[in-house]
Amino acid sequence: MATNTEGQGSGVDRSRRIRFLRRLILVSIAVSCLIPTCICIFLVIRNGHTSRMLNKAKEELSWYEEHYGEELLAGGEIDDPIKPKENGSEATKGNDQVEAPDTEDGEPMAEAEVTGGAGQVTAGDTAIAEGPDEWDGTRRVYITFDDGPSTSTNTILDILDQYGVKATFFVTGKEGSEYAEVYKRIASSGHTIGMHSYSHKYSELYESLGSFSADLHKLQTFLYETTGVWSKYYRFPGGSSNTVSNVPMDELIKYLELENISYFDWNVASSDDRAGINKDIIVANVMTGVPKFHEAIILLHDAQDKQATVEALPEIIEQIQAMDNTVIVPITEDTLPVQHISNSQ
Repeated sequence: MATNTEGQGSGVDRSRRIRFLRRLILVSIAVSCLIPTCICIFLVIRNGHTSRMLNKAKEELSWYEEHYGEELLAGGEIDDPIKPKENGSEATKGNDQVEAPDTEDGEPMAEAEVTGGAGQVTAGDTAIAEGPDEWDGTRRVYITFDDGPSTSTNTILDILDQYGVKATFFVTGKEGSEYAEVYKRIASSGHTIGMHSYSHKYSELYESLGSFSADLHKLQTFLYETTGVWSKYYRFPGGSSNTVSNVPMDELIKYLELENISYFDWNVASSDDRAGINKDIIVANVMTGVPKFHEAIILLHDAQDKQATVEALPEIIEQIQAMDNTVIVPITEDTLPVQHISNSQ
């Protein structure tokens, strides 16, 4: 009897071990299936998020490519119609530089010479007027952004709000509710909205006086309908000294005057449109130029690929605010215009 009982006990233990092993195998199989499934779900969710971000970036990149050309994809510079390409010993210039006009005998004139105080920047017969010699002792600095709005605009606005600074945005025409909110935020935050053409397509914009006029009023109306602001400030794509316009620039300037629109160029170039430039160089360029003028208009760019500009902005503001008798203000009707070409000349 004892032997039989022992045999039964051994059979029960073996049966338990077999059930335990079966459960262990089933659990192992379930876990081995569950882990890859969880990984796949995570990857699908992350891929969906990445795809949405990629599509958004592609849409904006397509907009820039359409408006500024294929140079953006090649790491080139955007607002750059007057820049000669590097060839041999000829250095590449940014769009913030004025190409020296040729003399009648074909020899190039001297390059632009910058003078400080209430002086002028001259390039041949082209001058940047900065106003009368009288000065009230306060340096006024105008931080201006071209080409926006972009995915960087809200970050720029956050930085400006942080420092209590008002700037000027020379914007282009971008439709859609997402951009509409950005236009409205610029206006409601007390910044100045200027015009930088609706299309930013040089071949269309500068084709004729008619095409320039149509583009101008399309943007002016668009901004009014979006923000309630009837903009009276303009910055020519490429500056008033650009050399690509089919229409003499003085005719376009006269047209703006007839429309009661003031145009502004710049006398402090950050060169943030150059490929490969970094924050430190942008800051150095700006802070080298600002002390030279009583009325300093800084050229910066608001674009998706100009992250160095966003990174440089806080340091630029801090250094300007630390200067004696210096204020940062937006462009208004009282601002003395900085112009590369003036009708009075």
